[in-house]
Amino acid sequence: MVTQLSQGPLLVQAHATNAGQQVVEVILNAPEALNALNGDMVDLLLLHVPVWEADESVIAIIMRGSGTKAFCAGGDIRQLYHEMVKGSQDVGEIFFNHEYEMDLMLHKLTTPLLVWGSGYVIGGGMGLLQGAALRIGTHSSRLAMPEVTIGLFPDVGASYFLRQIPDNLGLFMGLTGAMLNGTDARQVGLLDGLLDDDHFSNIMISLTTMPRQSNADTLSQLTLLIADLESKVSEKAPESNLAAHRNNIITALSEKSLAAIVASLTSLKGQDKWLDKALQTMENGSPTSLHLFYYAFGQNFTNVADALLHEYIVGVNAARLGEFQEGVRALLIDKDRNPTWRYDTIENTPKAWIDQFFVTENVAQAHF
Repeated sequence: MVTQLSQGPLLVQAHATNAGQQVVEVILNAPEALNALNGDMVDLLLLHVPVWEADESVIAIIMRGSGTKAFCAGGDIRQLYHEMVKGSQDVGEIFFNHEYEMDLMLHKLTTPLLVWGSGYVIGGGMGLLQGAALRIGTHSSRLAMPEVTIGLFPDVGASYFLRQIPDNLGLFMGLTGAMLNGTDARQVGLLDGLLDDDHFSNIMISLTTMPRQSNADTLSQLTLLIADLESKVSEKAPESNLAAHRNNIITALSEKSLAAIVASLTSLKGQDKWLDKALQTMENGSPTSLHLFYYAFGQNFTNVADALLHEYIVGVNAARLGEFQEGVRALLIDKDRNPTWRYDTIENTPKAWIDQFFVTENVAQAHF
């Protein structure tokens, strides 16, 4: 039974197919916050998605954002900040268990999940997108993992899914928070299709007119439809920002240490606004965050579950050690964009400090 929700942070509508099956449409409903993922949204997804997964009449789940600006522009972490300020030692355990349980659930679905990633897809939104069987971008899509700006690190499985990008370009994304347009995201493998923003109705019409069929058949037919739609609008896709710099970035990423990589990337400044913005983000980001992501990337996790378990330990400690709190303060609370990081360069960040983020003592076991 699909419970329909017509108000609140998550809207749910069941669409009957001609064959008597159902397509569940899920809308993240916080357009004023660019559909930032909040605890209520996660609660509702954890409650309802398993019911849809168990319902044999549901042939697909479609997830999108309310409005036209964003699918999901990150997570709403302001409440988390206030709990960190209070000195709550278990706040990270509660927060990261909650979100990562949902992320892993999406990755494990057998019911086809299509995420419509139009507009901004950032941070927690990337966790949702990358958990889908069909990750669809549009010509308005802007994808990024900019957690280094808040003293955290690219998480929600990014230690795995950014590692899947060829030529170590996922390392570049994580260190710089670079924002990829739809063309670049499609080319590096973060999307399974790149469509027009108005193609959503085509997807829904196709689904509701499909004959009675299995999940596998639904996924196969959707894949063919998306490929056909994509081929018809390929000439309208935005120009790549990455292509002109790809070889130079790959060369910089081949350096043997984090400090050398950062120095080599920094030397590429002055070529265009897109690259300069990414490199400026890296320079202004937390040196601690850069170390944490570099380490996670080097672990080369072979599945998202292992990546999330690693990220959980580091995230819980990050919520206790102050760097994350300071980053959120500067960007989202006081909005002065002037964080005082614990250490101001990669080179003078002690190993003993970084090691504290991997301590498992007094960290509750993950429950996802």
